Parts: sequence; structure tokens; C-alpha cells
Amino acid sequence: MHPDRPPFLLALSGGSGSGKSTLAEALIARFGPERAVLLGEDAYYFPLSRYGDPKSEEEFHEITDRIDYDSPLSKEESRLLEDLTALKSGQAINAPIYDYSRHDRSEKTRHIDPTEIILLEGIHALSLPEIAPLIDLSVYVDTPDDLRLARRLRRDVLERGRTVESVLSQYLSTVRPSHYRYTFPAKFQADLVIADEGLPAYGHVYATPAAIERMLAPVLERLANAGIVP
Repeated sequence: MHPDRPPFLLALSGGSGSGKSTLAEALIARFGPERAVLLGEDAYYFPLSRYGDPKSEEEFHEITDRIDYDSPLSKEESRLLEDLTALKSGQAINAPIYDYSRHDRSEKTRHIDPTEIILLEGIHALSLPEIAPLIDLSVYVDTPDDLRLARRLRRDVLERGRTVESVLSQYLSTVRPSHYRYTFPAKFQADLVIADEGLPAYGHVYATPAAIERMLAPVLERLANAGIVP
């Protein structure tokens, strides 16, 4: 951490499948763990106990089916605000860990020390009003809807074992409406908007170094203007 200035909070947002995680990981790789740390906003989903105490698998599914995970109301904003404030003050935190397989918060936590750059990444990273005053640079990754849906389909079907029907049902019922209600409006207040046409979402495809550099360039320029990078 730089001795003469507080940590710099860079918030990255965009719709599901927009490429924001790729950009965040590229920034971490560029600066290294000594200078930057990544904080996933998804880690702050409320624990399942907030919604009930299921006694059977049927009750579990009834509860989780009612939760809109694409709404910012599903996140513990006060805990995220507390942790970001602590990091920007130079204090270490124990961030929550969310267990997607159980739809619940893990009993374990993740110890995070403050670094020169803090990266906050998630679909609601720019949509939580109490967090906004802490953000030093806001970046929105703008990606066409068809490409984002194709990426989401590929990920959920091939990597998470879901059916095409279930992915499309969730997308149309909660993902798409919540995107345009909560995530997309942040594009018009963001300090920087990056257009990502990206790679197709079929086969085993990975972002090329050239594609990553195109996404990194405008962010690095802003960081240079802020005196964070030479």
C-alpha cells in the first residue's frame, strides 16, 4: 500500500456475461497481489437464514426459488460498506465467502489486507447508493445482450450442469428485468464505459492477449491520470 495515499477503489460492473470478471482478473495480473486485491460483490449475498430455515429439500427449493439473486436487495450492502470503508482506511477485513452449491454463506471467511488498489467487481458494484461515495473510478463493461446470454448459456450448461430451459427461464424472469432495472442504468453515471464485443461463447475459447489489452488500455490510462500508475 502506498504510504502517502489511501487505497484506490476501482469498481467494475456490467451485465452477467459482459466480460467484467475477465477485465478484473487482467488488472490483478497486471498489478500483482502486492498492489491490488479483488473483492467480489457476489460474496455479500445474504445467508439463507434471512429467508427461512428449510427442514427438507422441498422447503429448500421453495425458499431459493423465491429469491431474486439479480436484485441488489439480495446483497448485504451494510456489510460491504463496512468492509470497503475499513480497507480504504488501511484496515484488514475478513470478507464473507458465498457457497453457490448450498445457496448459503460459508462459515469460512477470506482475510484481505488493504492494498494500493482495491477492485470491486459485480453486477451491482455501481448500483448500491451507500457504496458510491467510496468509489474512485467506476467502470462499466457494455456488451450486447445476445453475446452475454450466449456466454451465460455456455457457462451454466457446460460448467454448472443446468438445462437450457432452466437458464432461459431464469434469464427471462429475473436476470433480464433486473439488469435493466438495476445494472444497466449505472452505465450512464460511470466514469468509463468499455465496449466488449469479445469472443463467441462456444467451444473452449479464451480472451486473447490483444483483446485483453484493448480492454485494459482505457482503464490504465485513467489510473495513470490519477497518479496510480506511471
